[in-house]
Amino acid sequence: MLARPSSLARTFILAVCIWATCNPVSSKAMKKPLTRMAELEIDPTQLESYIGALKEEIAESIRLEAGVLTLYAVSVKGKSNQIRIFETYADQAAYEAHLQTSHFKKYKRETERMIKSLKLIETDPILLGGKTGQN
Repeated sequence: MLARPSSLARTFILAVCIWATCNPVSSKAMKKPLTRMAELEIDPTQLESYIGALKEEIAESIRLEAGVLTLYAVSVKGKSNQIRIFETYADQAAYEAHLQTSHFKKYKRETERMIKSLKLIETDPILLGGKTGQN
């Protein structure tokens, strides 16, 4: 015959079950980050202006938006006007909020005529790793 758990044990088990189902940290862990890549071709005569606007937009997004996790911009080696941006957002809602910010809208307005082509590539994260303090 199995022994019946004590009152203290039952209370502990109940508390653990409530914590596991109600803990906001565990809810956040279940959210899937949204990742995407952007491939841009910039008018070479406007590249310096574009990079300035891009740097400002990335800095503002990282500083002001908790849901913007990473924005990495690189150029293709030997083709400095071909820009690639890797973006990571906490979730779909964070991405949608990002699109409505004044700094993102300013970036879009300022760079509209500088961008010759833009291709957005939806991605599925497999493993996202990194170290802080790296530039």
